[in-house]
Amino acid sequence: MTKQIKNIAKQFPQVIAPYCLALEKSVGAIIFCKNGDNVKFLLMQYPHGHWEFPRGHVEENETEIETMYREIEEETGLRRHLLSKIEGFREKMRFSYIAKGNERENRKKEKRCIAIRKTVIFYLVKTDNNLVTLSHEHTNFVWLSGEKALERLTFENSKRIMRVAIEKIT
Repeated sequence: MTKQIKNIAKQFPQVIAPYCLALEKSVGAIIFCKNGDNVKFLLMQYPHGHWEFPRGHVEENETEIETMYREIEEETGLRRHLLSKIEGFREKMRFSYIAKGNERENRKKEKRCIAIRKTVIFYLVKTDNNLVTLSHEHTNFVWLSGEKALERLTFENSKRIMRVAIEKIT
């Protein structure tokens, strides 16, 4: 067993033995709109209450960029022609979790792993349209300044990426 797998197994000792570990990849975007010096970032609230950027799973034969645009449209209603990807920004985060609730039950029915090691790639995207259509995947959304967005984001790894985005824009 490699060192990396052993480290992951330590995180999930009760799960690794009877179950498997899924290695999954998602792609998302930090979306912002700018009016003069006024910059606002889009945050989405998920049903469990946490605040995050729009993102989703890479589908078969789909590139990261295709996934990013598809997920943005599905989750926010913002269409590709309203978006400009900022060159030179591609940030990665990784985290592990054990599926709970409905996700856990669905994964078991589908004979999928309940321990997940996820890699998420984020791109930085500008829009001039701040009219969001909320998807069924979210309960709320908000446009906030960089400082307020950092306060609202739930997870530290998202805050780290947000700081890099703010630095890139300014």
